[in-house]
Amino acid sequence: MSTRELERVEVIGRVAHKVLKLSDAAAMLELSYRQVKRLWRRYQRVERNHGIHQDRLIKKMRRKGVHSYEGANEYLENEYLPAHNRRFTVGKVGGLSRAEADGARTASDLSLGNGTCD
Repeated sequence: MSTRELERVEVIGRVAHKVLKLSDAAAMLELSYRQVKRLWRRYQRVERNHGIHQDRLIKKMRRKGVHSYEGANEYLENEYLPAHNRRFTVGKVGGLSRAEADGARTASDLSLGNGTCD
């Protein structure tokens, strides 16, 4: 990322944490309000689609009453990560692993077998 892009991400992140208003962010980035609004919408869309954990994990732990490191580790191991893995693990397609289904070669496909060339 360029320095300019990093600055934009930082400023839009501050908008996300309600430290800045969009109008203040526009002034800081020397962009119009409309342009910053577009950046903000894109940031929200990316956060929804790709920001799996972000501050949602912290909010979930607060709702569950987790207030210590030990409690957080226990919650992660016993509840959050198993649920997360169930949700995002890619299963087998037609009896093949995802890599095999996509045509990737496995190590056994590449081995020489008996050491002779066929």
